[in-house]
Amino acid sequence: MKISVGALVLVALAGCSTSPVPSSQASQAPAQQLLKFQSKPAGSFGTVQVIRDSGHTGSFCSMAVFIDGEKVALLDPGQKAAFFVAPGPLTLGAAYSGSGMCGMGTERIERDAVAAQNSVKKYRVFTGGDGQIDILPTTL
Repeated sequence: MKISVGALVLVALAGCSTSPVPSSQASQAPAQQLLKFQSKPAGSFGTVQVIRDSGHTGSFCSMAVFIDGEKVALLDPGQKAAFFVAPGPLTLGAAYSGSGMCGMGTERIERDAVAAQNSVKKYRVFTGGDGQIDILPTTL
């Protein structure tokens, strides 16, 4: 029985890939879902915007977003969040967040990213057709 429940969870997470949401159409994540990097620092800074795709795959789970290993936000499908960070290289990560079925499945994925001074760099968090999550640059 446990094996069949685990298989159902994986199928639910894998199902279909998600769909990109342009930044202009994504809804702003509420303040209680934003954990860090929300204040503009004095001096120079870059803005990193993360947009979570829409779609049913993994939609019952929040997606945790990480910057340099620190959890900075929880995003639901179709939501976006901006983070104010020092210009330069950083590591962006994403993973399903929560307990039960949301805690099973794929591990956190991490990618190299860059925050450019006085500009916004956008990244997309998505789930591919294979059920794996990823986070990559986007121009949408």
